[in-house]
Amino acid sequence: MWTVSATEQTKVSSAEVWQIYCDFSNWSKWDYGLSFYRPEGPFAAGTTGVLQPAGGPELAFELLQVVEGQCFVDRTPIGPDHAIVGRHELTPLSSGTQITHIIEIEGPNSEQMAQEMGFCQEELYETVSNLARYADKLAVAGKE
Repeated sequence: MWTVSATEQTKVSSAEVWQIYCDFSNWSKWDYGLSFYRPEGPFAAGTTGVLQPAGGPELAFELLQVVEGQCFVDRTPIGPDHAIVGRHELTPLSSGTQITHIIEIEGPNSEQMAQEMGFCQEELYETVSNLARYADKLAVAGKE
C-alpha cells in the first residue's frame, strides 16, 4: 500500500470545517484537483456516489465511514486490483482545528500506480492548506 498525508490548522471549529465537507457543490473552491464530488444519498457510511478528478474520468466511490464532525473515509476503485482510500480527519484544538487528509492506494505495485496517476505530497498539502484558508475566509465573511 502507498500512503501520503498532509496536515494543516485552521482557526475555525471542527463543526465549521465539517459544514464545508458537507457542502459538496463547493468542493472545487478549495480542492482544485477535483471537478466534483457527489454522494448519491446521505453523507453516511454505505452511501455511494461519483467524483471526477480535474481532467480525469468520472469514478464511483463509497463512503466507508462517517463520524459527524470528526472524520470520513471514502474508497474509489481504480481498476480490478486497485483503489484509492481517502481519510479526512478533524482534530479539535484550543485555537481551532487540525485538518489531516491521508490518501492510500491499495493494490499491487501501488507506488508505481501513484506515480503514474501523479499523486504527490505537495498536491495533497496544497489541498489541505486551501481547505484551511477557505474555512478561515468563510468564518471572517460570516462575522462581517
